[in-house]
Amino acid sequence: MAKYYPINLCLKNKKCLVIGAGVVAERKIRRLLGSGALVSVVSPVSTPALKALWKKKKIVFKNRKFDLRDLSGAYMVIAATTDRSVNSAASSYCLKNNILVNVVDSPEECSFILPSVIRRGALTISISTDGVSPALSKKIRQDLDKVFGPEYADYLRIMKDLRPKVREKIKNMKSRKCFFKETLKGQIFDLLRQKKVRQVKIKLERILKNAKVS
Repeated sequence: MAKYYPINLCLKNKKCLVIGAGVVAERKIRRLLGSGALVSVVSPVSTPALKALWKKKKIVFKNRKFDLRDLSGAYMVIAATTDRSVNSAASSYCLKNNILVNVVDSPEECSFILPSVIRRGALTISISTDGVSPALSKKIRQDLDKVFGPEYADYLRIMKDLRPKVREKIKNMKSRKCFFKETLKGQIFDLLRQKKVRQVKIKLERILKNAKVS
């Protein structure tokens, strides 16, 4: 069994091809679009939602059967059809030509697999069982979904604005590390759960003002 290497991949403006346009493919396409990929889809049929994305010019849609020539120039390919021969042909070509490929529900034909994912703004939590038990990955995702709420996205939005000020004021790396640890204390997340974002901003600015710089 393959041992996978966890990685966060930048797909912004990368050409990604999805073969198939059913419900499963739709989920994959939405995730790709959320990562800034340039998505092309080839399939003789499509869900209404994907047709709507095509009309809005969010995706390029080729309304026909798959051809190996469709793979030309692709950075990543996801094969999500119910036709095993199509999925296998796409996988074989991609593996031979060093194109990243995922075949839905067939890990042995993939060069990468997709984890279960929780997103809270800039926070991404991914769960994988190396393809052994997608059901367990889903259960863990559902459990973690209850633990990590929207307050984590709020915290990261605040820190994105505050971080440049921290780097400017606190030059010493050890002191900077201590500051960031301090921002995780003092009931910060309790306040964010109560939607007291402005109060948290003031609190963190005060912590920075009083922080050791050396």
